[in-house]
Amino acid sequence: MKNIQFSKDTKLVFVKKLTVLLFCFIAPPPFSSSAAEAINDEALIVYYSRTGKSKTVSDVIKRNFCVDMLEIKDLKDRSGAWGFMGAAFDNMFDRYTEIEPKQPDLSEYSLVILVSPVWNWKMSAPIRTFLKDNRLDNKKLVVFTTANIDIKKYDKFGDDASFIKRFLRDYLRKSSKGMQLLAKDSGADIIRHYHVETKNVTRKQIIEQTIRHFADLKLNTGLNLCTSLPLHMGYNN
Repeated sequence: MKNIQFSKDTKLVFVKKLTVLLFCFIAPPPFSSSAAEAINDEALIVYYSRTGKSKTVSDVIKRNFCVDMLEIKDLKDRSGAWGFMGAAFDNMFDRYTEIEPKQPDLSEYSLVILVSPVWNWKMSAPIRTFLKDNRLDNKKLVVFTTANIDIKKYDKFGDDASFIKRFLRDYLRKSSKGMQLLAKDSGADIIRHYHVETKNVTRKQIIEQTIRHFADLKLNTGLNLCTSLPLHMGYNN
C-alpha cells in the first residue's frame, strides 16, 4: 500500500511540473512598457501650456509615438485674466521670462518637438526663452502651436486688401520670421510647423486635429507610431 501511495504522489508531482512547463511555453511574454517607451528614444517633446490645451497636444503625441516629454514651467504667474493680458503684453515687446528647467540636458536627443500656445501671433514667452537659453545644434526641430485664431488667416491677402488686413498680414509674417530666426540661432534645423486651432472646440477635437498631422509627422521625421491605431486618450467631450 505504501508503494502504491508513493507512486500516486510521484505521478501527481510529475503532472504539476509538466503543467507549469507547458504554461511557460504557451503563455505570451508580459508586455514591457520600457520597451514601448524606447521606440523613439531619440525624440523629445518640450512643451509649455498655460491653459492645458498645449499639454493635451503634447500628451497625445507622447502616447502615440512613445517619446520622452519635458514640461517648461513659467515662474511668472500667468493664471486668470491678468495672466492672459500679461502674456500678450510680454510677447508684444518680445520679453523673456524665468523658466524651469532653464537648461535641461538635451544631448541624447536628435529631434525636439516644441509645443507652445501662440501669444500675440508669436510662440509663448517660456518657449522663446527656452530657445534663447539652449543650444539645439544639429538637432531637427518640429513646432506645434495652439491658438484661438487661425495664424495663417491673413497670409492669403494681397496688397489690394484693406489696411487692417495688410497690417495684420505683415505683422504675422514678421512674427513668423522672428520665430524662425530665433530657432535657427539656437542651431536647430526647422523641418515642420503644425497648428491646432482651439477656439470653441472640445479636448477630443483638439486631439483629432493633432492626430491628422501624424502621417506628415512620420514622413518628415522618421518617427514610428507605437500603437497599431492612433489613441484618442478616451476623451469623450
